Amino acid sequence: MPPSALILLTLASAVPLLAQAAAAPAPPTTAPASTPRPDPSPVVLVGSRIAWNIPYVANAAPEQRLDVYAPAKATKAPVVLFVHGGEWAKGDKSEVSWKPKFLVENGIVLVSVNYRLSGTAPHPAQVDDVAAAVRWTKDHIAEHGGDPQQVFVLGHSAGTHLAALLGLDARPLGKVGLAPTDLAGVLCWSGSAYDLIAKLAEGGDNAPYIVKAFGAAEVGLRDASPLAHVRAGQPAPRFLVAVAGQSTRGNAKAAATGLVAAMHAAGLQASLVELEGKTHYLANHELGMPNGGEALGAVLLGFVRSDATPR
Repeated sequence: MPPSALILLTLASAVPLLAQAAAAPAPPTTAPASTPRPDPSPVVLVGSRIAWNIPYVANAAPEQRLDVYAPAKATKAPVVLFVHGGEWAKGDKSEVSWKPKFLVENGIVLVSVNYRLSGTAPHPAQVDDVAAAVRWTKDHIAEHGGDPQQVFVLGHSAGTHLAALLGLDARPLGKVGLAPTDLAGVLCWSGSAYDLIAKLAEGGDNAPYIVKAFGAAEVGLRDASPLAHVRAGQPAPRFLVAVAGQSTRGNAKAAATGLVAAMHAAGLQASLVELEGKTHYLANHELGMPNGGEALGAVLLGFVRSDATPR
């Protein structure tokens, strides 16, 4: 296991240059370039204990590794295990933006997980890898000051699908000797792939990625859909399902509402939150960011701190 390291990361801020023209500018002849996305590299708290690229299974593939960001003197701190998005085909555990600083300064350990992507291995490799990362966290997070009885899974975009599936389908965690109720909670942070059949039917940019990861057969899509595993009498951890208020990703709000409604009908705990004024990307990037992400951070902290009962 790589040793922990103390990291100081500085943010470079871009200062735009202002220019004044002598005459009024002519109307543009081409569409303006889209606004670039902010850099999602980790922002950390000075003095944090950080360990990068820890393998979480024996004979780990390059993707089967995780990073840990922990308070300097934590003992039995809550743990948030982050599952990145990227249509199951891309993305990286390093794309955590403000989460390391925000969570650590609030006394929470962050574990950020990579998993085999759909170009390397099809479903269920991705959810099985996240389950294996939970197993590692349960077994080893006390060494980093975390409480193995307070492990929350936070997913963004495609990561919400994996987080929700982990909390509702007993098979992935069962493969590593755990159950969904061993999780303290699941946070689905701006996602819409809870019913893969409906999501594929929407078409759009996500459709090829769904087929790449899960195939096109209806039986397989249904089995890989978190919504299909919501059943009365089958225990599950409590859920928080957040939808970005300005998301343009298909029927995101309807998908989130449908999952929460189904869980309520089955007698399970689930809350729906709209992240007002946030796009799909910024809902994730600005989580915990000073001067703009405080409301997002409050939603996460409220969920993590609202139930201290060990799981």
